[in-house]
Amino acid sequence: MFTELEIVERCLLMFSKPGRWTQRTLARDRRGKPVPVFSQEARAFDLEGVIRRAAGIEDRGAYARFAPLIKAQVGKHPFDWNDQTGRTQKDVTRMFEDLADEFRFKEVA
Repeated sequence: MFTELEIVERCLLMFSKPGRWTQRTLARDRRGKPVPVFSQEARAFDLEGVIRRAAGIEDRGAYARFAPLIKAQVGKHPFDWNDQTGRTQKDVTRMFEDLADEFRFKEVA
């Protein structure tokens, strides 16, 4: 099982290329069709989907651990925040960068 910091770093890696983020579904294929998050065809992920994918299929509780942390950062439920009109992949990436900084600070302290 990955640590929280490792999961966040994997999320950042997945979102390092444009077009890897989506809204209103956990995952989409290259054509934009919704697919299961652990499908080999999955190429774009929403906030929950990227956490689940980064944590791996064996860590079913990863998103439940992250949801309160994300809500504390953005002030909204993660679904609502991710799917908000005008939200961008860069916004989500910045949120993950901030979360990574928090985890790194905790490791040092």
